[in-house]
Amino acid sequence: MFKWARLSKGLAVGISLITFTEISNADNKVLLVGVDGLQLEQLHKVNTPNFDRLNITPAYTGGIKDYDSEQPTISGPGWASILTGVWMSKHGVDSNSAGLTNPEFPGLFKRIKDAKPNAYISSLVNWSPINTNFFADEVANIEQVESGISDQNVVDQALDTVTNSPAEFVFLHLDEPDHAGHESCFGPAYEKSISDVDAQIGSLLDRIEVLEQQTDDDWLVLVTTDHGRTPIVGCHHGNQTVEEKTIFIGANEAMNAEFWQKISDIPNSEFDGLYGYPSQTSIVPTVLTHLGISIEPEWRLDGIPLVGQLAPRKLMQDPSAVNDFTWYSNENVTANVYRNGVLVDQVNALDKGWTDTSLNEVGVVDYVVETNGIPAALRFNNYQIDAGLDKDLFKAYFFRNDAKYVRYNKVTDKADSSYPKETNDNTWPGLGDYKNRINASFKKDSGTSYFFLNNGEYISYDNHADEVRDGYPKPINDDTWPGLGQYKDQLEAALSWDNNKVYFFLTDGSYVRYDLDNDSVDVGYPKPINDDTWPGMGDYAKDITAAVKWNDNRGYVFLTGQRYLRYDISNDQVDEGYPRRVDNSTWSGLLNP
Repeated sequence: MFKWARLSKGLAVGISLITFTEISNADNKVLLVGVDGLQLEQLHKVNTPNFDRLNITPAYTGGIKDYDSEQPTISGPGWASILTGVWMSKHGVDSNSAGLTNPEFPGLFKRIKDAKPNAYISSLVNWSPINTNFFADEVANIEQVESGISDQNVVDQALDTVTNSPAEFVFLHLDEPDHAGHESCFGPAYEKSISDVDAQIGSLLDRIEVLEQQTDDDWLVLVTTDHGRTPIVGCHHGNQTVEEKTIFIGANEAMNAEFWQKISDIPNSEFDGLYGYPSQTSIVPTVLTHLGISIEPEWRLDGIPLVGQLAPRKLMQDPSAVNDFTWYSNENVTANVYRNGVLVDQVNALDKGWTDTSLNEVGVVDYVVETNGIPAALRFNNYQIDAGLDKDLFKAYFFRNDAKYVRYNKVTDKADSSYPKETNDNTWPGLGDYKNRINASFKKDSGTSYFFLNNGEYISYDNHADEVRDGYPKPINDDTWPGLGQYKDQLEAALSWDNNKVYFFLTDGSYVRYDLDNDSVDVGYPKPINDDTWPGMGDYAKDITAAVKWNDNRGYVFLTGQRYLRYDISNDQVDEGYPRRVDNSTWSGLLNP
């Protein structure tokens, strides 16, 4: 299915001798050619004698679907990942009109310049935002920058640059395939764009061969694309389909096993096992390694080198377990495990995974696993839903363990834009001082909501006036909440029900039922949470962190480990297929940083 060929370095091509003569010693150099919107499947359908001169592997873009690394399969995030070696959750480029990348995760232009201040670096692009938006600050400090020029001008200038300058890293962006795809979808015009790019690739390869003969420099040529295209017709892109996520990486040299070996022994087999191939984030560490620049663990690069020794491969969260992540390795070597920059464990790489049993950080957590002195990184957040408040038919509010809250739109089924926001006296008047103490909440009626705090107090909130009522917080006791006082330090979640009943879930895996009409806990409680009292919830009795009634027929119960249950109120049972992960597929934006 895939094309494999080795480039012959001894081929005579009739190109004039190089004119740059100042290089006295052989060097490692890199030419990175980016071809926008070139779908691998279509590439295989066209006669491409010059692509055939490269080793080519499938690869993926778009991050891991439903996890923190997920990003849209569009150009901005794609090129940012290609040039930073990290996903959107780190580089921050979330659209084609985004501004500068997150300076915490620099691009290749800065990484190389920092390591080699005298290096000659070039960025020649058709699509201007790469130079003018995302990396404008970085390219301001390199030797050659051209933006918004035609594909042929990009190639012509690149030929001149590699021939007549001491360039060590040259990045090119070609745009015609993406333009043809958007204008006329798959078909003759798109195929012609591929043929044209193939010819341009050929001229670059020919020139590199001559340069290597004349100087003994070792030029690594990498060719890749930022995203695939929509299935069948190919007019657009941006979604998480196998056709849009599949890209390719081509190289003119022999690469390591991460490049040529697909790994099937991974916990996530979505998209026909696509995650068993390299990701586009591996291009940066590959370039750096070829240039002799050591990759530091604190850089937290998501990709690993495709040349040289192997780092932990396919580092990813395990969908089946809480606080687990896995990797692939067949080497009997030590794996150093870092959490947020601190070495927390050393294990055998053959363990192929690790569980964080002492995770107590709130928010973003960065893990790095290092073998052979080469790191691989993984980011995920440790946000948790502490309380849910069903405000009305259209909105619900969720309070998180990072003292922020999210307004969730029930109609669009996603968090409203600009959330999360900090819980303070501007957003929730009177609640700001207690933002880190909220354990549970529920709406009593249109006028009143209650918040229960982890110090045994509660707050009455005036929904109409949108503020905490005077005199609160008050202690939870048998005067304020008859029968609930003895459980004031155990309240974990509250779920309003029919007939003016409210269920309080306790930390010990039991629950009490409170009758709002009688203003007291019903007789016979607490009772254990099991599959008789709450069918389908028994296994999660001590994992509950929050609950919210969604409508008359449905409630949601949130669990530790970013999981949730959907409860069918009418049939009094957990729906089949739960628990599920809280992610951007199930609760879009709810756990975003």
